[in-house]
Amino acid sequence: MPSKAVVFGISIVFMIVLFISLVEFFLPISAKSDMDAICRKALLKMELNGGMTKDEKDNLTNALREKGFDAITIESSENVKYGEEISLYVEAYYSYSKLTNMFLRENLGQRMVYSRKSLSRRILN
Repeated sequence: MPSKAVVFGISIVFMIVLFISLVEFFLPISAKSDMDAICRKALLKMELNGGMTKDEKDNLTNALREKGFDAITIESSENVKYGEEISLYVEAYYSYSKLTNMFLRENLGQRMVYSRKSLSRRILN
C-alpha cells in the first residue's frame, strides 16, 4: 500500500513538471506574436504618415519594453512620399526563465526580428 502512494506521488510530480514545461514552451511564441502585433500597428501608422517620427519610435520602444523586450533596435523610413516603399526593421531580445531539468530553472534569451516593407499610401473615404 505505501509503495502505491510513493509511485503516485512521483507520477504527480512528473506530470506537473511536464505541464509546466509545455506552458513555458509557448512563452517565446506568445512574445513574438505580441511583438509582431505592435510592430504591425506601427507600420500601418507609417503607411499613413509617410514614415516614422522620433516620437513614434519612442512609443514603439516603450510598448516593446512593456512586453519584456530589451536591447531594442529600430530602423525605419522617415520621410517618404506617397506611393514609395517604406520599411520597418525591429530587432529585440526577449529574456525569460525556463525549467530546464526536473527541479532546475535557467534564464534564457532569444533574439526576435520583425522586418517588413510596404507602400506609403493615403486612404481616402
